[in-house]
Amino acid sequence: MNKKPKAIKKPPSKKELVNRLDKVRNLMKEEGLDYYISFDPVNIYYLTNFANNVHERPFILIIEKEGTPKMVVPLLEKTHAETRAISELEFRPYYEFPAKKGERWFDIYRPLIKKDAVVGIESMLPSGIADKTPGKKKITDIIDEVRIVKTDYEVGRLVHACKIINRGHKELLKILKPGVREFEIYQKITGYMTSKIIGDLPDANFIVCDTTAAVWPPSYSHDPHIIPKIFSQMEEGGPHVSIIAAQVDGYGVEIERSLFLNEIPKEAKKPFEIMYKARDLAYDLLEPGVLMSEIDKKVRKFISNNGYGDNIIHRTGHGLGITGHEAPFIAEGYNRPLEANMVISIEPGIYIPGKGGFRHSDSVLITEDGYIKLTNAPETMEEVLLRS
Repeated sequence: MNKKPKAIKKPPSKKELVNRLDKVRNLMKEEGLDYYISFDPVNIYYLTNFANNVHERPFILIIEKEGTPKMVVPLLEKTHAETRAISELEFRPYYEFPAKKGERWFDIYRPLIKKDAVVGIESMLPSGIADKTPGKKKITDIIDEVRIVKTDYEVGRLVHACKIINRGHKELLKILKPGVREFEIYQKITGYMTSKIIGDLPDANFIVCDTTAAVWPPSYSHDPHIIPKIFSQMEEGGPHVSIIAAQVDGYGVEIERSLFLNEIPKEAKKPFEIMYKARDLAYDLLEPGVLMSEIDKKVRKFISNNGYGDNIIHRTGHGLGITGHEAPFIAEGYNRPLEANMVISIEPGIYIPGKGGFRHSDSVLITEDGYIKLTNAPETMEEVLLRS
């Protein structure tokens, strides 16, 4: 029996961040890169513990084959970056945007890179920064690649984040009944989870903290990415679909359930059962070495063979880590094997207009010999029937 790892509630050590940087540099060496340029705030946070928001003043991380990475920052933000960053960084501030010639961000940035160098850039690097980057540019998402398999420290942080949302979902079940409005759910449950984050992590960086609590009532739970109206009311029957998610000081997780209030409509029983069995099939396939594309293919085939192929509108799962949606992906076309210390969601769904959406989602750790569910909530048809 796999034992759930212990929760970690402290920032990364300098050693943890050095190890991440070393992995990036190993991939740089494999790809023949002299420099790697990162603009994505998520990747910068991953390597430095400094979080920022994208705006007109760019933050750019420059990683060379060796030596201290350099960060081009607005002068206004220099002390902010110095305060939050844990890794060793050499800051190169620029005055402002816009600025006069000689004080513009690219006047500071371009001299830091040799003109004949091979420079790796993120696929999402803005074209305006790419155009100002010297050297022979190669698009490659090295940091994203390193993020896919979690360190033991990251696993501990994700375990802690799951404890927060497990409690949040448990509180949700206490107040969920017909007539309850969406804003009441959001207000009470996000407030509850936020208070737990503050209690556990008083120095948490709220640029990388977020909480979500919502329930899609059956009248539109077939449309999982519609935005609920704030005064929507919960209804008799179901399926309602709950979504409890959080980014806890930079670590994103989720838990979701199909729920019924006071009764289970007859026409909801079969799609719920097929969703539940498809989920069990996905779990049965979770172990290192199994191709993620094959998991999705088999799950989709099972749902289709049971009459609901036209009601599948998304993949079986996705990665969790610094964000709540990232690689790896449990999806056809993603031909990569599972590895120990990947953290993923498992959430096959069936969506039927006029009946509703059927989806459970859990945050799951892949282990050396299988998996561990990090989230916990009612699962069976009997358990998800809530009576008021």
